[in-house]
Amino acid sequence: MTAPHDEMACQTCLSPLNTLGMPPTYVHPTHLATDGHQPAPVPLNRLDTVRRSCDFCGDPYPIWTLRGGEVTAIAIGPTAGLVQDFGDSWAACAACHTHIDEGRNDKVIDRAVRALGLANHPQARQRIEELHRAFLNARLPGRTLITTTAWPATTITAAELPKVRDRLTRFYRSTDNLPAMLRITDTRQQIAAGLERSHLYWIDNDFTDLAEHAAAQLPDVHVSRDLIPSADGMLIWPQPVTHRQLTAASWTDTIHGRTLVLYRTIGAGLHGKPLQRLREQVGWLAPTSATHLPEQHVIPGDHPAAALVATWLLIAQQTAEVTTARVDKSVAKTYARTNRPVPELRIVHIRGHRTTPGQDGESIPGSQERSPASRFWVSGHWRNQAHGPGRALRRPVYIHPFLRGPDDAPIKLSTTVRMLSSHQPKPQDCQ
Repeated sequence: MTAPHDEMACQTCLSPLNTLGMPPTYVHPTHLATDGHQPAPVPLNRLDTVRRSCDFCGDPYPIWTLRGGEVTAIAIGPTAGLVQDFGDSWAACAACHTHIDEGRNDKVIDRAVRALGLANHPQARQRIEELHRAFLNARLPGRTLITTTAWPATTITAAELPKVRDRLTRFYRSTDNLPAMLRITDTRQQIAAGLERSHLYWIDNDFTDLAEHAAAQLPDVHVSRDLIPSADGMLIWPQPVTHRQLTAASWTDTIHGRTLVLYRTIGAGLHGKPLQRLREQVGWLAPTSATHLPEQHVIPGDHPAAALVATWLLIAQQTAEVTTARVDKSVAKTYARTNRPVPELRIVHIRGHRTTPGQDGESIPGSQERSPASRFWVSGHWRNQAHGPGRALRRPVYIHPFLRGPDDAPIKLSTTVRMLSSHQPKPQDCQ
């Protein structure tokens, strides 16, 4: 609950900070329970995740930023006064926003009073009502989606992917605002058009595990057109990947070059009308970061899109097998009613991995290399492989974990490695 020019958060606990006094001092919100650490202010736009709470009721999963009246509270004591600036930009959870849209500000105040345990304190309710009405009575049109909330993960199935894509497309074409720090305000319509054209990819669980493991070791990669599996695409991982908890990605050509957008799922834990409205107005995904990629742009290994680039690299090599699945019948009927072609849904899974003598560093029978007395696991890793005209270019290729040593030698048990199976998609995964 801070003014726009003071938009700071604590780097330690990821919580937005309030300001006190003039000149301003950054403090944790009074309702926030901390371990006693001092605020470590950083600009909010530097953080992938911000542990906001609803400024009306304290719910830990706010979804919209609203603009309203500038609210300042002044407490006067015997010796001094205290000024707390609540700002003109407040976060609202799905439930509070639903009540506000319906003109039921009393229900918003009820939620706040219950959350604070002040149901039996009429004077406290009156003070809360004064603060809320000071903001809401001067509320400005519009709202901005909060994209940094750490929602619990929602699993998106392959069958749901067309519906998820369509709802996201509709959100991009709506009048709802996105945070300026995403830098896609001017390209929203192009991203929406790209989503409509996009090839749809659903990554199975085993392949997702492999991609996440590979992304953790990813070297710098030059991203060229031949690496990307389609001109426009949308990809879903069935479980969040990396510490950024990413669940989806989309890419499309825009006036600024190819644009990659990464997403988290939203809405887990909501029920009833708030969930229904969120699904209708936004959908299942919220963009968390965007990258504009010119040709041969270098993606460093610690880039937010590392998991996506690792997935592309794995699809481009024989690690991946892509099969086409039928979409759900209800989805097909929806497309037919609007005279749109039924989308193709591509399921990506791990191709069975086999090694041959001399591959991945194994010794060749009859060579002079001394055979080890036991077999041991070699961890998965990236290796540069020549490609392109005259094989002058280099591209990282992921080498699966493999056993090194004679087939009849015992496996050395002191080394552990994460094994990934080859999993064919089951019919129920696709229908």
